[in-house]
Amino acid sequence: MFDRKLEGLAKQVRDNAVGKSLPVDLTTVADYDGIILQPVMEYSLFNGKIEFLPNENAFVIFHPDPATYPYPLRLRFSIAHELAHFHIDDHRDALVRGQTHSSKSGFRSKDPKEIQADEFAAALLIPTETMEPAITKRGFINLQEILRVAEVCKTSPYATTIRYVRMASEPCFVVLSQHGTIRSSFSSDEARIRRLGKISIETLPTTSPGHLLAQGGSLDEALERSHPVSAWLDREEETSLWESCVHIGDGYTLSLISVDTGERDDE
Repeated sequence: MFDRKLEGLAKQVRDNAVGKSLPVDLTTVADYDGIILQPVMEYSLFNGKIEFLPNENAFVIFHPDPATYPYPLRLRFSIAHELAHFHIDDHRDALVRGQTHSSKSGFRSKDPKEIQADEFAAALLIPTETMEPAITKRGFINLQEILRVAEVCKTSPYATTIRYVRMASEPCFVVLSQHGTIRSSFSSDEARIRRLGKISIETLPTTSPGHLLAQGGSLDEALERSHPVSAWLDREEETSLWESCVHIGDGYTLSLISVDTGERDDE
């Protein structure tokens, strides 16, 4: 569900610290909040962690050293996720009481607080106005448009597509795969309402363009294909699903799947 309260909080934080400037400068946001950003060399066991240091009366975000960490877009999301733990009142209160944890950002945790922090991070880094006007006008935006938003906001294609799926009024879902094996997926509210949100397969359908792209397709090339709904879901009906797929590197592909209405053919 699209959380308007978190949206408003993220917008307030962004407006106060950096205004409408994109991509959001997280160092400026942290400085505005009086938070210390502390890079660490050993980061194999965590993506980021925020702590309250009572003796210094200061909050510190420990994060992978950007000089050696190979995933700069993931790092940006992780830092934004930790900023959420500072700005959401009950999260900050827990930190002041001495509670600490190593976060697992990127919509991979089932913990409600971690989900909230992910939602705040996405709202902070990817303002609604980067997508909402087109969604309101047409009811959807396509994967190429989503990737352009990702480039402007300096966010990963997967996080940006999840952001779209959370905002979308259409039934759709995003699937992240590696060499054809599905690693994770995320569905829109409308997809879940229409029972189109829970995929029943562990590998991409044999007709998915993801198999071809994973073998080394261009990183800016999108391939599309229509599928029967049974190719993705444990359902037998006449509904068709439209897949738009891109290769995002290292054998990973990103698929945005929507109900095939034929409208995209006219775009």
